[in-house]
Amino acid sequence: MKRRRRHALDLLPLLDVFMVVLFVFATIQEGQLDASAHSAAQLQAELQQLRAHQVDPGELARLQQAEAAATSAAEAARVELARADEAQRELQSALERLRATAEQAAATATTPGDEVLRRQEVLARLLDHFSVFEIEVDGELVGDDVVNHCCYRTEPLAGAWRSCGTVPAAGAELQDWLAEGGAGLVDALRRTRGGNAMTIVRQNERATWRVARKLEEQLRERFPEHKIYGEGVATHSLACPR
Repeated sequence: MKRRRRHALDLLPLLDVFMVVLFVFATIQEGQLDASAHSAAQLQAELQQLRAHQVDPGELARLQQAEAAATSAAEAARVELARADEAQRELQSALERLRATAEQAAATATTPGDEVLRRQEVLARLLDHFSVFEIEVDGELVGDDVVNHCCYRTEPLAGAWRSCGTVPAAGAELQDWLAEGGAGLVDALRRTRGGNAMTIVRQNERATWRVARKLEEQLRERFPEHKIYGEGVATHSLACPR
């Protein structure tokens, strides 16, 4: 059977989602910095009290080491927060440029070739900071049963689709399938850019009802650091290799 050509993924509607994800990571890093600074301050106060009471030198040395470690952790958190701030400024600038391009294209009702290239460049820079995974479940009727073919890709702009076998429809079997690696899917989802990851899950009408939703829920439990979005039933043909 001849497969229809797959439409290219338009990431323009996802730019706001990217910014939300960035702010979430920045907030987490700010919280880690506050916690490290608070811990260092507590250790310094305790150290001063112990010095005043002339406590055991061994205990004093242990506390001094803990204080040094807490201070080092706080400094590392400040460095990471500074990097997050820089990334946030770069992404904000990229977002503004891409929105301007989209508004211009809408006003003229056409998108010139050079504008398409500029848009691709902006999205490529955006994806330097975030890992975007796509997972699709393509159903096939085999006799009286439905086989849920699984595929994924790790580069939404030009990445190749890879097979991840078949997705079990039952919740318990699905959980076991992921525990065994999901035919390479689990390992692929671990390869993020600094933990900044977004995963999109979709299925077609032929797949088992809500199987993509079950997979989405299982992935949230297994990868709490990912931002996972379920697109439900796709309106276009899927690209899962058989």
